[in-house]
Amino acid sequence: MAQLYSYKARGQSGQILNGSIEAASKKDAAKELRDKNLYAVSIEESEDRKKQEKASKFSLAMDISEINIFGGGYKVSELANFAQRLSVLIAAGIPLVRSLSIIKNQSNAKHEKEMLDQLLANVEAGETLSSALQEHPKYFPKLFIHLIKAGETGGVLDEVLSELVEYYRKRDKINKEVKSALYYPITIVIVAIAAVFILMGFVLPNILEMLVGFGGEIPLPTQILIFVSNIISSYWWAILIAAAGAGFLLNSYLKTPKGKLRKDKLLLKIPVIGDLIRKVVIARFASTMSLLIKSGVNIINALPVIEEVVDNEVFADVLLETRMRVREGSTLSEPIRQSGEFPPMVVQMLKVGEESGNIEDMLNKISAYYDMEVANAIEGSISLIEPVMIIILAVVVGGIVASVILPLFSIYSSF
Repeated sequence: MAQLYSYKARGQSGQILNGSIEAASKKDAAKELRDKNLYAVSIEESEDRKKQEKASKFSLAMDISEINIFGGGYKVSELANFAQRLSVLIAAGIPLVRSLSIIKNQSNAKHEKEMLDQLLANVEAGETLSSALQEHPKYFPKLFIHLIKAGETGGVLDEVLSELVEYYRKRDKINKEVKSALYYPITIVIVAIAAVFILMGFVLPNILEMLVGFGGEIPLPTQILIFVSNIISSYWWAILIAAAGAGFLLNSYLKTPKGKLRKDKLLLKIPVIGDLIRKVVIARFASTMSLLIKSGVNIINALPVIEEVVDNEVFADVLLETRMRVREGSTLSEPIRQSGEFPPMVVQMLKVGEESGNIEDMLNKISAYYDMEVANAIEGSISLIEPVMIIILAVVVGGIVASVILPLFSIYSSF
């Protein structure tokens, strides 16, 4: 749902303009202003919007337009594959149009073929590759387009494509490692819940009914187990439908700007997982900015690209504020320090890089350090999560077993 923002912006001639604009988020508002050749100085929620949000604080209504159900486009690994194929063909001396035609003919996916058809037609019509790529934002992110444009300008498109291959391969590797670390406990929890659900709904009712039939006093834990078991066995279908519906609504809400921000804030507060995510974001921030600066993109133009790349709304908001401050004359390190989201070591290294005029090299060092930290954090998180999951499962299963065994003692004592 679009929100109303009040802004202060600087025009092309330097004059300060005040006004309001509707957008889904601050980031989108800044983009709309940029498209109008206005440079945002400050963007704040309007007072009317704040009052409206306060009045509807407990409303569960959701704007359907914010819900993004169907995805699409290239994944990180597919971006690396596309860049690699194009790099090899261009390095071999094959013209761009012919290279794109070869890639299109090798594609098996219908949606990808359609996109490549349009891309090829635009390039044949005289558009640059970067301009043609801009028409397919679901497939090609801002970073990819910016670097392709830099490669076209410098006449080193094949070199830039090689750098993109290395960058996206590295990102894909880290993403897979992080997902593996997070999927392990999630999978265990899902399997455990399914096992307990089946046990409580279809196995225990007969056993508990038999125990009750023997007479004797039924302990409170067993009474609770019987109650829960009866509900699951009688209404298991309703529980599954409710769970599926709740999962669908939650997943849809988390794809909205507001839902994503809340999710990202929550994830950063979770012990172990939050620390891991923070390190991944910082590594991604440093490596991406280093690559952009190396390709000749200035910091102000690089920051909106990185806002998209970090894939975390908390850090994206920090980078948006940083971009506004840098445009006003601030250093990069100062607003990052004031945000409190970046570790002091990162802030100090950025500051040293700015003072020495060698920020690209310092960003590479930050990236290398945090890549290593991510690997260590993944290994550490797995070793920590495993015993915690075992203890939780032991408590749950042990509680069920104890609730079944307790009536046996009562029955035995009655004889």
